[in-house]
Amino acid sequence: MALGPAYSRAERLLNLLMALRSTRVGLDRAQIRDQVRGYPEGDAAFERMFERDKDALRELGIPLRTLTDPSGSVTGYRVDAAALPPLDLDPAQLAVLALAARAWQHAELGSAALNALRKVEARLGMRSAAPANPPVAGLSTDAEALPALIRACAGRIPVTFEYRRADGQAGSRSVAPWGVVSWRGHWYLVGLDEDRQDTRVFRASRIVGQARLHPDRAGYVVPDGFDARAAIGRFDESDRIVLEVDVAPSSANDLRREAVGTVPGGAGAGGSDARSVDRLRDGAAAGDAGVEWERLQIPAPRLTPAVARVLADWPSAQVAGPPEARVEALAQWGAIRTAHLSAPAQAGRPIAARPARPEAIAQFTRLLALVPWLAANSGVRIADAAAHFGISTAQLLDDLASVITSGSDDWTLFDIQYWDDDGVIEVIDALDLDRPLTLTPDEGFALLVALDALAVVPGGHDRAILVSTAGALRRNLGPAAPAVGAVGVRVDLPEPVVAAVAEAQAGGRALELTYVDQVRDRVTTRTVDPIGVVVVDGHGYLRAHCRTAGALRLFRLDRILTALVSELPAQPAGVGEPAVEPMAVILAGTGRRVVVDIAPE
Repeated sequence: MALGPAYSRAERLLNLLMALRSTRVGLDRAQIRDQVRGYPEGDAAFERMFERDKDALRELGIPLRTLTDPSGSVTGYRVDAAALPPLDLDPAQLAVLALAARAWQHAELGSAALNALRKVEARLGMRSAAPANPPVAGLSTDAEALPALIRACAGRIPVTFEYRRADGQAGSRSVAPWGVVSWRGHWYLVGLDEDRQDTRVFRASRIVGQARLHPDRAGYVVPDGFDARAAIGRFDESDRIVLEVDVAPSSANDLRREAVGTVPGGAGAGGSDARSVDRLRDGAAAGDAGVEWERLQIPAPRLTPAVARVLADWPSAQVAGPPEARVEALAQWGAIRTAHLSAPAQAGRPIAARPARPEAIAQFTRLLALVPWLAANSGVRIADAAAHFGISTAQLLDDLASVITSGSDDWTLFDIQYWDDDGVIEVIDALDLDRPLTLTPDEGFALLVALDALAVVPGGHDRAILVSTAGALRRNLGPAAPAVGAVGVRVDLPEPVVAAVAEAQAGGRALELTYVDQVRDRVTTRTVDPIGVVVVDGHGYLRAHCRTAGALRLFRLDRILTALVSELPAQPAGVGEPAVEPMAVILAGTGRRVVVDIAPE
């Protein structure tokens, strides 16, 4: 038997899966260590490695069973058949599913969505065509705990985690998850806080470390008709405040667009109301005395982040009231000043980026989609297969090399023939992976959320096809499917702007926009030729050819102050230009890198 160093973890997991699928009576630990290639000889090393592998298979939704005798003693392990059930999708529905998979693009769940699509293609015996139109929805992830929350929602499994609130306070939470939603660039968990016995919303990126699942307490009931999207962003009116903010002329335009009232003659930097703040600014002035500022009334759900946002617009804006907001502004400003008057901490320890899914797991999940897809498309060229999976030819060859040395034992291996000079791939024996395994929780979630994102795009797609495709997918997932309303994307679109875009497109007219440029803090007027609306991370954007810039541009809908249908006919400018991918929405870069010292809390 070959030992561990000769095999990667992805190969070992594939060997383990095939061995446990090929037995009816199960394999005990000694048999697994003897038959499954890749495990070391030492008892302790084998035990650690096998426990990790069991957890990995179960997290991927593979039904690994622990077998026991009448006394309760463990006798072995087995993986029951878990093939993807039949799917009733026509080519139009498969095309929509392909577009949904593209919505994740470069996000962490993008590979899960693509693997799911390839499994569906293998089950249907059809290959989806590349979408003719550019994506109209884009999604990303911002939380390390999101995959665990997905599994918890799908399996009705309570979770515990350490949670750091916006004010910096941290504590342990025990939650029965009801749903997860993407809103305004962040993911949120909605569920029953078991300690407080009340519905709570948690921003997933504020979960510290890993969320711990408790499958022994699985099976709670989600309220009938629950819609997680409706719970996101819903604040108690008694907790809302209205900030009074003084702004300089033609400045702080991003704050102005959220104001519900404007009063001329705000005190500004020249008034007595600003003197205490000016002293904290060490004599710096926000504007010249005597200049007529304006006082805005801006509603906000919470005091601390609202004040911090105003301070970020200094010297063009300052907090004028109410009194508790002034106190908070002075406290924040004083802390900023103190921090910057002292020497930088120079900790010298950059925070590592959030780790992606381990490459071994990523490769293993890809192999589970690759083998049945190749079996359904035997004779495909290497370059075509690599392009279809969104990987390089070199990576595909590595995957094939891993597969042909894998199987249930030394005598039962996959038989796949290929040649490195971009020849064809012939599948002689795919063992019992010729039918794809059922979708993992991540894969099912990725496709359902992406379909939901497509559904909120105005005029994006045939709603009947989207609804029927999502319904077919839910039926296929069965009990593992998240409840209707438990996962989704919430987008708050300004209806007047959306209506103007639709009217302009229907009439073949240009649009006259008044737009807040947040980067340069200015209001501009543009004449644009509308192409359509896209939704990226919960924000709506108008995709249009800007006549001022002479190029394709994306305009965030909530920063469009006015949108008027022009008498000018729309021009076909932009046809043939490179497509604007939604996930390419970025702020203008300065070309500079800022180093920030962050305190432990």
